[in-house]
Parts: sequence; C-alpha cells; structure tokens
Amino acid sequence: MAPDVIFNVGLAFVFIAVASLLAARLNFSSIPLLILAGMLFGPHAPLIGTVSLELITSTESMELLSRLGVLLLLFYLGLEFSAGKLAEAGKSILKGGTVYVLLNILRGLGIGWLFFDSWTEAMVVAGITGVSSSAIITKLLMDLKRAANPETELILGIMVFEDVFVAAYLSILSGMLVPGDFNISRVLINILVIFAFIISVLVFGRRLSGFLGKLFRLKSNEAFSVIIFTLVLMMGVLADRLHITEAIGALLLGLILAETAHNHRILISITPMRDLFGAVFFFSFGMAIDYRTFPDVAAISGIAVLITVTGNIINGYIASWLAGYKKRKATNVAFTIMARGEFSIIIAGLAAAAGLNPRLPAFAALYVLALAFVSPVLAKHTKFFHSIPGKFHLKTPRIGTTT
Repeated sequence: MAPDVIFNVGLAFVFIAVASLLAARLNFSSIPLLILAGMLFGPHAPLIGTVSLELITSTESMELLSRLGVLLLLFYLGLEFSAGKLAEAGKSILKGGTVYVLLNILRGLGIGWLFFDSWTEAMVVAGITGVSSSAIITKLLMDLKRAANPETELILGIMVFEDVFVAAYLSILSGMLVPGDFNISRVLINILVIFAFIISVLVFGRRLSGFLGKLFRLKSNEAFSVIIFTLVLMMGVLADRLHITEAIGALLLGLILAETAHNHRILISITPMRDLFGAVFFFSFGMAIDYRTFPDVAAISGIAVLITVTGNIINGYIASWLAGYKKRKATNVAFTIMARGEFSIIIAGLAAAAGLNPRLPAFAALYVLALAFVSPVLAKHTKFFHSIPGKFHLKTPRIGTTT
C-alpha cells in the first residue's frame, strides 16, 4: 500500500510542478491551471478514444496535504498583519464586512430564485454564490504582493465575518433540508461561541505575545519550524472543535504571532510549506470537479458569473467606502474578493443528497471554475479599472479610520 500512496502523491506533484512552471512562464496565476490539472488527471479525467487520462486517485493523503495547504495559506496571511492592526480597524471593518456579506447573500437569493424558482434552492444558491474562497483570495494576495496592503485588513475582516455567517447559514439550511432540524437557540449559541472565540484569541493572544516571543528564542531552525507547524495544527483543531472553519483558526494564530519579534523568521520558515501544500489544495480541488456535467448548466452558470462579478464589484466598493477606503484601495478590495471555492461545491453536494435539484453540483462546479479564471485576471489589472474616470471607483469622501 505504501508504494502506491507514494506513487500517487509523487505523480500528483509532477502535474502540480508542470502547472506551476507553465503559470510562471505565462506570468499568470497558477490557481486555474492547478485546478485544470486536477480535472484532467484526477478521478473525473476525460477519455481520449478508449484511453482514460485518470492517473491520480483521491486519497486520504491527498486530502490531508490539501487541508494543510489551506491552513498555511491563511496562517501566512495573518502573519502579514497583526491582531493590533485588525483591532484598531474594528469599527470600520464591522460596518464594511457586515454590509458586504448581507448584500452578497441577498444577491445569491435573487439568483437562486431566478434559476430554480424555489426558496429552498434559492437558499442553497445564496451559499454557493455568497461566500468567498479564503484559499483562492489568500493565494491572489500573495501572488500580487498585496498581503501587507492597508486594504487587506478589510479583506481579512470580510473572511472572518463570512465564517460567522457560515455557522448561522448551515444551521438554517439544515432545518430547510431536514424539516424540524432548525433550532434558533442553537444558531444563536453557535454565533456567540464564534464571536467569543475570535475576540478571546485577539485579546488574550496579544497579551501572550511576550510569552510566545520567549518561547521562540531558539537557535535550532528545526525546533523552531516544528513548534510553529504544531501550533498551526492545534489551532486548526481547536477551531474545528468549536465548529469554526479551521483555516480561520490558523488566520487568527497568524495575527497573534505577527505581534512577536520573530514574525520575519516565521514568515521565512513557513513560506516554502505554504507554496507546496497550497498548490496541492488547488490541484485536489480540481480533482473533485466533473466537467461532463457542465453542458446542462452552462447558460445559468455563465449568467450567475456575470451577475456575481458585477454585484461583487458594487458590493465591494460599498463595503470599502463604509470601511473608509476609496479609489485604488477600494478597487483592490472589490476586484480581489469575488472568487468562490470549496464551500460552494460542498453546499451543492449536500443539497443534491437531500433530494433538491440534481443540477446544483454541476452549477456550483462550473460557476467556481469560471470565477477561478476570471478573478485572478481582474485582481491583477485593478490599475486599469481604477484609471477609467468615474466608472469604477467612488468619489465619496472617506469616513472611518485613516489608512
């Protein structure tokens, strides 16, 4: 069994390396190419005559490496900021993040009702189209070297707000899919637990930064890296036990460790692992997509992508304005946070398993794949959109915090 596992993972890395190299040569984001590689050589690979291109099997090893990739991506993003910076911008992020999430969900409900003519399906589509992909957005921020930009604090805030929304959303959706399963008190308790966890980590974590700084005074790079990696894993486990996205736990840990004097050393230590396992995540993500289901949903997916791009730009500008950003910073926010990811496909799968419209998984897969191509292009060329006078940025005086 062991040689088969090693061969499977090794072959996956061959295709990951080829996709990454091609992206570097084309000066293009590696995200869509890695997803395509997973589609081409994974369990749903195409047939050429009678020959299947399926060379990689989805295994527990691949899933583990994939989950580590998401943890490290979000942890690294937290390191680029700090709990102090996020706390200082708390009020402005609260306004912008709340409005952004609400507007996106309302838009998703409209799309769902338009295509499926049912409030239950509309609720599912709201989740598919309304929640951003933390992994894709983080990778974009890394690729575009914007992780330390001031406006990224709003993007971080939006991701945290979306995680709170997901807890309430899943509770409500489960009640719609399984009649009698909805419990308002359980929803409220889940939300309170998440807020308490986030606030506790940010408040007490900052106070522990001095202790952690002493803990990391190690000459051995091996011991240093092992301790950091262990902390990331344990924070992910703790978050998961509290029904919070494990990646958000890693993000919060990064925000805390950014307060220590060892921030730069941690960044250097974690970067190679972030790139390696992050690439596995996007490849594994592609392995779950079956292109054969696309023809039946091509039209509605295309319309949903257009509505999402347009609506996300508008919502992003509104959220940025409320958070105190304008012009180039607002453009960066609006054009960076439109990617959707693994959560969308999971929600569609749950809905199909509950007996809802069987086209939902195919719709979610094609929708996510299209945005995986569109989002990097738009995010990379925000300068072009910002330079078009009066069309793509608000000229309203900034309010809130100074950036």
